[in-house]
Amino acid sequence: MTTTLLAVTGLSPAIVTETVWALATREGILPDRVEFITTTIGAEKLESALFSPLPDWDGATVWATLRHALRAGPDQLIAGQPQIITIGDGSSGRALPLDDIRTPAENAAAAEFIFSRVWDVVHDKDRCLIASVAGGRKTMGALLHSAVSLIARETDRINHVLVSPPFDSLPGFFFPGQPACPVLDRQGRAWETADAEITLADIPFVPLRNRFRELDELPGSFLSLRDQWSEQLKHDADRPVPLRIDHASGVLEIDGTPYPIRARALAILHFILESNLHDRIPSDQTAAADDFNKWNNGTHPLPETLPQLLAEDFRRELNYLRKRLKSSPWKPAMRTLRQTPFTLETAPD
Repeated sequence: MTTTLLAVTGLSPAIVTETVWALATREGILPDRVEFITTTIGAEKLESALFSPLPDWDGATVWATLRHALRAGPDQLIAGQPQIITIGDGSSGRALPLDDIRTPAENAAAAEFIFSRVWDVVHDKDRCLIASVAGGRKTMGALLHSAVSLIARETDRINHVLVSPPFDSLPGFFFPGQPACPVLDRQGRAWETADAEITLADIPFVPLRNRFRELDELPGSFLSLRDQWSEQLKHDADRPVPLRIDHASGVLEIDGTPYPIRARALAILHFILESNLHDRIPSDQTAAADDFNKWNNGTHPLPETLPQLLAEDFRRELNYLRKRLKSSPWKPAMRTLRQTPFTLETAPD
């Protein structure tokens, strides 16, 4: 398994060296490949800041010095050529590189470009993605997060780098302990780079790919996939989930998947579901416990009448149900007794 760090960058290439340094020193991770998504101006800044020999660095580049400081192997921290976002030009019939992202059309082009670069990594089961949203325009980071949420896997990551002040704004700072030290701020004060603190913040995302298993080839465009999956999720939300209760075996089936449930909780769930079907939903859990006891003592489909319940018993069994069904495709509502759409079937006695 190889690791690719994919970073959106702009006028501050140091976010990449800072991220690499934090991954290596905090987590022991040295990415095999580092890929940059940027504009023409960002690519020029990357070249001059990271890949050009600097007199203050004894004629070495920042990137080579970082690799040496982190003891990178010959196949680690290999920096790819900057991948410049392009936009189609109708008059020339060519894809032209962007120097900035300002208009809705340029944002749309950036979305498609970033989406394709993410897919280049995540379609390969032997590559792990770490996506850095720290650099570039804010929209670039937001689009990278969206693309990862759409097509990445739960084993991939999104992170942001956090640098202690004043190093987060010093133009000559790239990583702690760098050779060009101390670094001067705009007022001429000197700062020792070894004092800088760098941490990574992992940004949570929902891997929608786990819900939509049909990703084999490049899944069209960013916008078309977004629209397709949004419509599918809306359909899922509106579709009644089939539920089947079997009191004799103590099982609740949710869309065909069985979940063993203890008897009293299963009876309470049955009561709640029937209340929803007949639109006689109790106003609160105290009223629900009273109504359940009446239902329990009257005509009900239970194998036998259960002991009377108090409100705290009702609440306890609901908490159990929510925890028991936490990972299921249907679960009891959290703050109300009104449930999401379902159909109900009961097993014969």
